[in-house]
Amino acid sequence: MNNTMSKSPVQVRIGGEAGQGVILAGVMLASAAMEDGRKVAQSARYGAAVRGGEATADLVISDTPIDYPHVEIPDILVVFSQQTYDRFAPPRTEDTKVFYDPFFVTPSKTSGGSLREISATEMAIERFGKSTSSNLIVLGFIAQLTGVVSEASLNAAIEQNLPSRHRAVGLEALAMGKKAALEVGG
Repeated sequence: MNNTMSKSPVQVRIGGEAGQGVILAGVMLASAAMEDGRKVAQSARYGAAVRGGEATADLVISDTPIDYPHVEIPDILVVFSQQTYDRFAPPRTEDTKVFYDPFFVTPSKTSGGSLREISATEMAIERFGKSTSSNLIVLGFIAQLTGVVSEASLNAAIEQNLPSRHRAVGLEALAMGKKAALEVGG
């Protein structure tokens, strides 16, 4: 695993639309970080619409007690919709790692941070016939490229947070994300 996220605390924001698994991705990442023995503050926001409204999961992951539990400028930004990209991508630093799904997002030519494309929706549809595992593909991808959580802890998060009938697909989706990261140089 490429451990580029050795700083503590790490601020993570995951944004998209309701129904894309944004909140579940936040729960999985928080669970994995706790499994790694780290401290976590997590919050989630979503609009009134069941599908199509904005959904955001914020996490602060730290090796020490967390003084301020809110994301100000994310170190890792994951966006699953153009709306959340447009809203959250501008306030970032040179060190911000931005991950986006080109199925939904066309990034602008803004300075600062690094942009990393992961075709998670396309991969999920091709492999599983639907997009519902794209969030887990992205988690496998970012974990491999950033080292924010370990592979073992993500696997444990799947076991702890998904119903048994979905665990095999969840583990496969994580592995697909890891493989995609390795292919791009992670």
